Amino acid sequence: MPGIRMRIGKIAASVAIWTILFAGGTMRAVAADSEAKALRPSELLALVAGNALPENIVHEITVDGLAFRPNDSYRTLLKTAGADSKIVAAVNSAKVLAEVTPEADSGKDLLQHIANAGSFIREKRYEEATNELSSAVKASFKSPECGFVMAHVLRMEEQWEAAAGVYNGVLRMAPDFPEVHAKLSFVLYRLNDFETGLTEAHAALKLNPENAEAHKNAGLALMSMQKFDAARRARRIFLQLHAKTPADGPRENRFHRRESSSASQRALLAPQR
Repeated sequence: MPGIRMRIGKIAASVAIWTILFAGGTMRAVAADSEAKALRPSELLALVAGNALPENIVHEITVDGLAFRPNDSYRTLLKTAGADSKIVAAVNSAKVLAEVTPEADSGKDLLQHIANAGSFIREKRYEEATNELSSAVKASFKSPECGFVMAHVLRMEEQWEAAAGVYNGVLRMAPDFPEVHAKLSFVLYRLNDFETGLTEAHAALKLNPENAEAHKNAGLALMSMQKFDAARRARRIFLQLHAKTPADGPRENRFHRRESSSASQRALLAPQR
């Protein structure tokens, strides 16, 4: 019991620090051209560590390209963070829009901290992941990349309000940061803010109409709003795009759980073959 109380106390302290850190933030200018919009090495690593769907990461790489020249050290960091073979293949074939090394662009220490955090998250060692991200933020104040990954840690700990605050902070600092809208939409659903969650899902779909996670989250919000026909359509698209939902975290795959007494909701939730 003392060990559990100590861990809870550390988590609560981390939540408070990260919520304060990302409560404000200055707006970063929206990308004006393709080179400015291309993925930076720290952003790509953060997408992997922060559990963006692999197909969404591949979409970002393919459409926007890379603002750096990947090297073997960076590929190792990607694998440490949790990148699968599809992501690595997309990196290897990506259009490179700036001849700069990953370390020169983002800094070796920041990249290593993000990769380590991703590894700890996959092992469910959330305290160690938080420590890695906190160390990175000390050197790179209010890093939106670290915020994106930390928000995922908070999701995994079911700290929904804190996660929403950090995702919103990332958007304030970096309005063009990939995948934040899709992630935030689920957090808002968990906070019972269905309309705003649906708005965030639609914002994600405007950027990438084939974002399976955004379709899933839109369906969850619509189901909770009792818009069952629209929810079924969203679920159907989700299943077409992503046949098997990856396990995002505790209780997140709500399309296959929490059946209602409503016949319409039972039909929506029933597995489709």
